[in-house]
Amino acid sequence: MIDAKNNIVAPGFIDTHTHGYRGADASYSSASDILKWSNEITRHGTTAILPSIMSLPHQQIITACKNITEAINKWKPTNGARILGIHLEGPYINKEKCGAHNPKYVRKPNISEVKKYLEISQNNIIQITLAPEIDGALDLIKFLSRKGIVISLGHSISDYNTAVKAILSGAKKATHIYNAMPLIHHRDPGLVIALLRHKSVFLELIADYIHVSPEMVLFTIDYAGIDRVTLITDSISATMLPDGEYTLGGLRIEVKDGIPRIAGKDSLAGSTLTMDKAIKNLVRKGVNLKDAITMATITPARSIGVYHKLRIGEIKPCFKGDLVVINRDDLKVEYTIVNGEIVYENNQ
Repeated sequence: MIDAKNNIVAPGFIDTHTHGYRGADASYSSASDILKWSNEITRHGTTAILPSIMSLPHQQIITACKNITEAINKWKPTNGARILGIHLEGPYINKEKCGAHNPKYVRKPNISEVKKYLEISQNNIIQITLAPEIDGALDLIKFLSRKGIVISLGHSISDYNTAVKAILSGAKKATHIYNAMPLIHHRDPGLVIALLRHKSVFLELIADYIHVSPEMVLFTIDYAGIDRVTLITDSISATMLPDGEYTLGGLRIEVKDGIPRIAGKDSLAGSTLTMDKAIKNLVRKGVNLKDAITMATITPARSIGVYHKLRIGEIKPCFKGDLVVINRDDLKVEYTIVNGEIVYENNQ
């Protein structure tokens, strides 16, 4: 029995774009280290993660897919957060907007290569980020959408019309909207406006107020609504570790004051955000707590098709017992529960 008096009980948080946590890295870590990540992330109320692989050499993507798939196959509720599948963020992106991706590993879409990744991962690839303007991208979008894989547009310089074609071909999501995309221009609306205007598109949003200003975060929620905005962390292995040097996708990263950047440059390289912090950030700026939680639970689950498939993201009959108990006063996580099993308890 848990006495939740004076606390808030909510669905467990679902992070659909995360590269790592406390030394674990989706692109390089072993299955055991990914399971450790799954366990430790529950202290932030997260009950499900979608590990995100960076743009890498072909063989390294295969290895990463094998490791994450092994972790998925070994996972049980007492391990911690569900490992939902795999997100390939690249390598089919635009070098002009590669951000923290190593440009030498960025390449044109290759359906036969993707088929290999699907085979190796035992069809655990749930989402793929790509740039729609790259040669062969629209054919790959059609191929993937027929297989039920979520296509997310990002790391792109796409114009408006090309983005619309991609959406009509099956793209359903925006990868960290605004980041690694062209700026909005009133005479050249481009990718961002195409993503905002199409109501079928879910919008990943990093609410750390570093990647996107508070005003733009609030605008996005006001315009698109809580049923489309999907809170993500885009967290890297340095999350909850001291400032210093780390790596991401084979690039050297410097973390200062908790902000990761490519070494020697001003370019952001993921974040050290956690889902509980993202919710606190929104509430601090006046977003209703229930709305903030919706964008961290139901909407992410729907954005990758696991809401009905796995029955997670909401507290209702026949859904999994994935819950978080939050202190009403400071929104601190007191308990995290996965499939009815207590996997984290705040003993302080």
